[in-house]
Amino acid sequence: MADDFEYTGPPIQWTLAGADETEQAENLEQVEPSPGFEHAQQLVFDAIARLAPTTVLDFTAQQVHQRVLVDGIWHKLPPMDRESGDYMLATLKQMAGLNYKERRARQEGSFTALVRKIKFKVRLVSQGVKTGERVALYLDWKHPIPETLEELGMRPSAFEQLSQLLRSPDLGLFLASARPGEGYTSAWRGVMGACDRLVRDYYVIEDAANAEPEIINVKSITFNGEAGENAMTPIPDLLLIEPDVLAFTDLPDGKMIDNIIDLSRDHELPVFTRIPGKGAIDAALRMMVLKPDRKKFVQHLSGVLCMRLVRKLCEKCRIGFKPHPSLLKKLGLPPGRIAEFYKPFIYQPGMVDEEQNEIEPCEQCRGFGYRGRTGIIEFLTVNDALRKAMISKPKLETLSAIAADNGHVSLKQEGLVLVARGVTSLEELQRVLKA
Repeated sequence: MADDFEYTGPPIQWTLAGADETEQAENLEQVEPSPGFEHAQQLVFDAIARLAPTTVLDFTAQQVHQRVLVDGIWHKLPPMDRESGDYMLATLKQMAGLNYKERRARQEGSFTALVRKIKFKVRLVSQGVKTGERVALYLDWKHPIPETLEELGMRPSAFEQLSQLLRSPDLGLFLASARPGEGYTSAWRGVMGACDRLVRDYYVIEDAANAEPEIINVKSITFNGEAGENAMTPIPDLLLIEPDVLAFTDLPDGKMIDNIIDLSRDHELPVFTRIPGKGAIDAALRMMVLKPDRKKFVQHLSGVLCMRLVRKLCEKCRIGFKPHPSLLKKLGLPPGRIAEFYKPFIYQPGMVDEEQNEIEPCEQCRGFGYRGRTGIIEFLTVNDALRKAMISKPKLETLSAIAADNGHVSLKQEGLVLVARGVTSLEELQRVLKA
């Protein structure tokens, strides 16, 4: 959704549960006069305005506790009184075609909300628990997903360096990484999207049960892991059509890694794979934990890309401040080059301005201080100095120091670029890198 989404009340067009349009319209006529309808539509509208994919309501004896998931972070909202919450839930259940009197058994239903010509499917799941009842609302809508590393946040100069490596005929093994649930698929798709897929034939080998969404100009070859097949099963037939590049979404152990490297060497095929990791060097070390032939792996590894996601400051309410010179020195930033850092304005109910007028939450971010996320992308070229250390002293601190001596730009340094540009805050960068 657009970042200029402004709160003007809940202008929602509803399509409620029902067998046909007539029944859906009758359902809407029944719930509109109900005492819980206003709260229900406000709840859904706020979730849409916040771009919150999940809202959870916990019903206790006296209150309804609310929390929302926004940009990967859970936020607690002010609780509702139980009576208002009961009316609201009864309305939501009727909207989703559920039995509003049932408070113990699990129920699931859905309805649709149309806001500014954007259709949101709202799935409602309720389940009785020891303390009362737990209800979750899930928003589902077709929103644009970044497909390229540039859209994900990679700097143009770093992308050009990556592109040169990926075009190399002696690429060997390239590793993509991110944390699961935090851009793991996006980082993988971004790396594949940066390849010369119009010039060479790319094939991705993946388990049919866990196949990723299609990548344009990358042909998917699947195997049946449940039947005992693995990534090597389709290789003999695949080699008959002479692929140019192979990619593997998962390599479960060192033996499989060795097999893939042998395949790459014997047939002069560049290979790509991925693994969860906190950073580029961390990802390479995690591959080594799987116990491949260390020397073989290190000699064949040419590069690693790792992406982490940070929340973007709300541009409408962010607060600028002059960083102290000692802070800039600690961060390794040149004094005098950065006039301002920014921090979020976090709204709290009851806040007043200098004239004691009550402050309203920001219309853009709904008072959270952040809106949307972007990637900090680290690209590591593996050189001979790193290879030697990875064989003799495979420690994160040692490898990081060697990489820095060779001009490597770390995740922290990439993130500080975004801090200096006012895209994110120093606190947010620290939160992400500590996780």
